[in-house]
Amino acid sequence: MSGTTETTEQGQDQHPSEERFELPWDLSEWADRSMLRQWIAEDVASLDWQNAELLEFLRVNPSFQPRALLILITYAYALGLCESDDVVALSYQEPELKKLLASFHPGAPAVSRFRREHRGLLKWALVQCFKRALRHHHGLGDTPIPPGLRRALGEAATNRLDLARHLDRSVQAE
Repeated sequence: MSGTTETTEQGQDQHPSEERFELPWDLSEWADRSMLRQWIAEDVASLDWQNAELLEFLRVNPSFQPRALLILITYAYALGLCESDDVVALSYQEPELKKLLASFHPGAPAVSRFRREHRGLLKWALVQCFKRALRHHHGLGDTPIPPGLRRALGEAATNRLDLARHLDRSVQAE
């Protein structure tokens, strides 16, 4: 019957006409890697990098590269690479990424620490990338993303961050 509600074995209602939205695990299925890198770099550049507290922190910690780490980790997670060792390996693999990062290559502990300490910022950057990929793939232009879909994108970002945390813990436990 069309338009009726069916109940699954778990007791959850399903509507046959409803489709569940899913992002591809690797966003390069929706947009090429160069476009993903460009979007991420633009979003990261839009942040306030002239904040007095940040500038003081960077003066005292000159080896800390938050902009490069944010670009690298966001890009890796957008490609579905969530283990810190894989993120580090990515920083060596793509010539265009190496240029974007000014040949900055963090270690896995730095990636893991940045993810822990800047989870909210990474989630924001991932959601921005997800929205751009969604608009690009479906030809939406600047159409506003509906609240339910925005919520789903936020959950997808959280899931990748959680997976990265679990993968790093499993590597540490070995």
